Amino acid sequence: MRFFAAIKLWWRSVRRRLRIRRVVFVASTSLVPRSLGKDLYVVGPRTTPKWAFLQCPCGCGDRIDVNLSRSRQPSWELHVDHDGRITLNPSLWRPVGTCRSHFWIRQNHVVWV
Repeated sequence: MRFFAAIKLWWRSVRRRLRIRRVVFVASTSLVPRSLGKDLYVVGPRTTPKWAFLQCPCGCGDRIDVNLSRSRQPSWELHVDHDGRITLNPSLWRPVGTCRSHFWIRQNHVVWV
């Protein structure tokens, strides 16, 4: 039993080190590549972005589309600090039928719930 507890602790420490490598601003969704890796793509002008795209940090390979437009629900807020690091509010949660990951993005770091 101790072996599995140790593996679980190790896995949690590995998962918690994840971060967004690079934030890329593009003008159109057609400029977002299929494979996103550890990059986060923001579509639209910096002042009023419309979408954010990232690959699920759990490793399942799913792409997460985040609505940043207030005219549609649900929507998230994107904050960019003076160093170019991003924070998304509220948390991102993958529903039942997917990997069910639940996490925040704070200053380019993935913080697991």
